[in-house]
Amino acid sequence: MSTHPRTAFYARCRHPRSDRPRHAPETHERHLHRRTRGRQRGPRHRRQAPRLREIDGLRGLAIAVIAVYHIWFDRVSGGVDIFLLMSGFFITAGFLRSADAGRGPGYLPYAARIVRRIFPPALVVAAGTVLMVLWWLPRATWGQQLGDIAASALYYGNWNLAAHSVDYLSSNNGASIVQHYWSLGVQTQFYILWPVLVGLVLWAARRAGLPPMRTVAAVLALVLAASFAFALWETAENQAYAYFDTRARIWQFAAGGLLALTLRPAVRGWTARLPRLAAVALGWAGVAVLVLAGAFLESTQFPGWAALAPVAGACAVIVAATAAPGKGAGLLLNTWPLQRLGTLSYTLYLWHWPILVCYLTATGRDTATLAGGLLILAAATVLAALTHWAVEVRLPASGLGQSTARGAFALGAACIALVLAACASMTWYIAHERARLAEAAADPARYPGAAALAEDAAFPEADFAPSTLDAAEDYDPALSGDCNQTMEGYEPIRCDFGSPEAEAAATVVMYGGSKIWQWLPAVLEAAESRNWHVVAYTKNACIIETGQEDLGEERYRSCAAWNDAVVAEIGGLAPDLVFTYGSRVGYEAYETFPDYTDRYEQLLATGTSVAVVRDTPSPRFDIPLCVDLHGPESAECAVDRDSYYEEGAFAELDVPEGVHKIDLTDAICGPETCAPVVGNVLVYRDDAHLTNTYAATLGPYLEAELAAALG
Repeated sequence: MSTHPRTAFYARCRHPRSDRPRHAPETHERHLHRRTRGRQRGPRHRRQAPRLREIDGLRGLAIAVIAVYHIWFDRVSGGVDIFLLMSGFFITAGFLRSADAGRGPGYLPYAARIVRRIFPPALVVAAGTVLMVLWWLPRATWGQQLGDIAASALYYGNWNLAAHSVDYLSSNNGASIVQHYWSLGVQTQFYILWPVLVGLVLWAARRAGLPPMRTVAAVLALVLAASFAFALWETAENQAYAYFDTRARIWQFAAGGLLALTLRPAVRGWTARLPRLAAVALGWAGVAVLVLAGAFLESTQFPGWAALAPVAGACAVIVAATAAPGKGAGLLLNTWPLQRLGTLSYTLYLWHWPILVCYLTATGRDTATLAGGLLILAAATVLAALTHWAVEVRLPASGLGQSTARGAFALGAACIALVLAACASMTWYIAHERARLAEAAADPARYPGAAALAEDAAFPEADFAPSTLDAAEDYDPALSGDCNQTMEGYEPIRCDFGSPEAEAAATVVMYGGSKIWQWLPAVLEAAESRNWHVVAYTKNACIIETGQEDLGEERYRSCAAWNDAVVAEIGGLAPDLVFTYGSRVGYEAYETFPDYTDRYEQLLATGTSVAVVRDTPSPRFDIPLCVDLHGPESAECAVDRDSYYEEGAFAELDVPEGVHKIDLTDAICGPETCAPVVGNVLVYRDDAHLTNTYAATLGPYLEAELAAALG
């Protein structure tokens, strides 16, 4: 069965290696770079350089390419790299002007300015996205969306997304409505640390009698080199995490700082020596790179070598503008549309992405049509203009939080509280629904689950459980805690359940990956009934086939080493039964039979019996999300049983003597289809794994099979 477009959009958007954009513009630099034409009292120069209008145009161009590539081409544009460079440029330039004037950076006043300028717009829009989640997005995504919004409001959204990008249990999450806020987190972390770094370097240089500006330049060059080297390494090793990692982005801020040093009014006479024709060519070349980068660069190449293109392009535009203001590319950048876009760039960026997410969800598309994209841009522009007027113009004019640092921080705290209160209200509703359905699902007469298929049990009509509001979290908590090895881990992790080992009638070992662990509720039901002691050894995305160490990738090497270590521990444990894989339904979306014979024989050699279970279907599209979009009875959310299983294949599977085969497919799927809801119970929590609630209803049937294997 093919994946529904909306489901595909959600699955791919959150996937760590997707091309879905994750950019955000710099926020308050336009305020920092505005310069008067009057005199400056600094000791090194009498007049301050005139303001470059090309900067506003560059900002407008950046937000334009970001929006175009996001909406119509589903690609990364490189715009975030431009804004990170500009943040480093203006913040560093401001500190250096203070140093030239003999003043310190004034950390509290500086922090207050940052809060006044970036917090209110971002947090007002974030509060608005809570309402957008409630009105337009599927209930299955609410929990994830609220967590992302709260993390973004607290300015660690980039680390939240980085953690999800490598979290096996979160790999099926949909597109975050505030996914673009990740770079606001990076920038805020930069704003906190950068003045400390520059201030310490200036202080140390003066104490040591070193030239202050050359010392700052040397330190920034070292920071750039170290961060870029780290970005190259992490992009090669774990690009999904590197994309959001502040450490892999610092080099772009440092590049902006070095550009600010080279263009300081006291030393930038070299730009006057740049021939006019060369400056014009440089400016147009920079614009061309910025416009075309999104067509050739992939998200999987960032923040490594690929990020050099937009950074270099932005530097070229700024240098050309200082050498030949108003000429060449300046003729384009100084036009009214780009100047106006530059003014609205921050709020336009904040609005365009959540509107795009809602549009794609409502239409079931992966990219916008021409008319749809224009509608998105129109709506985003109107909201951006209103937000700019209300929050960036009228709020400062009102004086609220503008006069003192304490007032600014109070304003920022109030904005954060607004977002968190909105998230808390929806979280309370989700918790209420969870409790209501959990209580109802305890009644087997109304919620028979597997018994509806296995025994043709009758049941009344009722809301299915678990709700799509919390289906993604309907797994045993131990799976995400200390009882499960990660995809990269090597060492076995043992967890014990059920009766104490010394008093148990038998010891049963669960051994395999997450599709063995999903059976834990059923195994524990059997253990309670039969007085068994249960030991679990599980590792994410790891099968038990031998020879994986020869496949080359680290995940296969770690899986192979983990398997060997677990089999050795099982030999020392001497259990009565090992419960593990009998077949595999993975990314192929049909049943396969890896050669587990060698592993079975290793286990049998320890003196234990072995029970192997037929794998459950893996729809490969998010079932709770599909149910939200189409309903529990929709054929869109069911899968064809025959497409997964060849009749008689598992029964005819040749296994060593002493291996007991278990096939519970008839308790999960009907004769023709595998439905998303069976006996008023939602079968899947994601695109492959059973819900804890449904697995528990399989307990009596699995108990009989395990008892037979032990007998």
